[in-house]
Amino acid sequence: MSYIPLSRRKKTSKISTSTTMIGIGCLIVAYMLYSSIQYNHAVKNGYDPSKNKKVSFVIHKGDSAKDVGKTLEAKGLIENSSYFTKYIESENLDGKIIAGEFESSPSMSIKTIATTITSSKGLKNTIAIPEGFSVKQIDERLADRQLIEPGEFIDTVKKFDHYNAYPLLQKQQMSATNIPLEGFLFPDTYSIDTGNFSSSDLIDQMLKNFEKKLPANTAQLFEIITVASMLEKEARHDDDFPIVAGIIWKRMNSGWFLNIDATILYELNKKTLTKDDLKQDSAYNTYTRKGLPPGPISNPGIKAILAALNPKKTSHWFYITNPKDGKAIYADSNDGQNRNRGIYLK
Repeated sequence: MSYIPLSRRKKTSKISTSTTMIGIGCLIVAYMLYSSIQYNHAVKNGYDPSKNKKVSFVIHKGDSAKDVGKTLEAKGLIENSSYFTKYIESENLDGKIIAGEFESSPSMSIKTIATTITSSKGLKNTIAIPEGFSVKQIDERLADRQLIEPGEFIDTVKKFDHYNAYPLLQKQQMSATNIPLEGFLFPDTYSIDTGNFSSSDLIDQMLKNFEKKLPANTAQLFEIITVASMLEKEARHDDDFPIVAGIIWKRMNSGWFLNIDATILYELNKKTLTKDDLKQDSAYNTYTRKGLPPGPISNPGIKAILAALNPKKTSHWFYITNPKDGKAIYADSNDGQNRNRGIYLK
């Protein structure tokens, strides 16, 4: 083994360390350069120019740039939330972010999105109310949009007393329910004033729309809307509406219990029922009380209303919902119903 003088070994060590440091420095510089390029690209360009479909997102009061960035990334609108936060902070836009509902797409740049959420012009000036939404669900959607305080829409509905302005409304029957206008607030997309929103104005729009959409000379209106409201909760496919409507009317006219879970869920404000829930005697428990519940349990769309008006006659007396695809499975007898339960509701 050859001998290497100590002085030479130290010199070699210094050269090796110096080379390593230079290498690390180059990597850091390269990474910083790459990050800068990526950041500038994200600021000026959408991360997926091929996706132009608009996606709604909500900014809540008090949300920080970091909060908004996480929301945008979770919605698939931006690729890197830290780039968004960095841009907002570098442009001193933190205090200019507006609460409300906005729309964007993956093709929009961070700069464009930032401009959108810091201008009232970017706020959506419409609100979509889906078919089958209850008054409580409408209230939750309005509160989520920061248009009202939670419970405000429900309170306005309960205080409603303009029945004379709407000939189709039946005050005596409707005022006997806990939420009088339930079922008659037509689901649709409505124009709203985001800067000066009024629950009363939206209610007027929805009631006027209901009167326009409802077929002329509709008899037994309150009962029709009540059945339609149950269809929205019980049947998940449009082609099942007329068949389920036929079963409901047939069972009711034959003096059978309707045995509809949705009416109890509505009263209890629950998503699933227990055996004890089914035993509780109340006006909304169609397992213990015959006939229809006191009133509608949702606000039905026109397809459900037409199905309630024009039920389909079949030999069926029973149905269950297939949890896999939402299709109704029908039976003509209790034995058949039990067989279906064993097959589809395991």
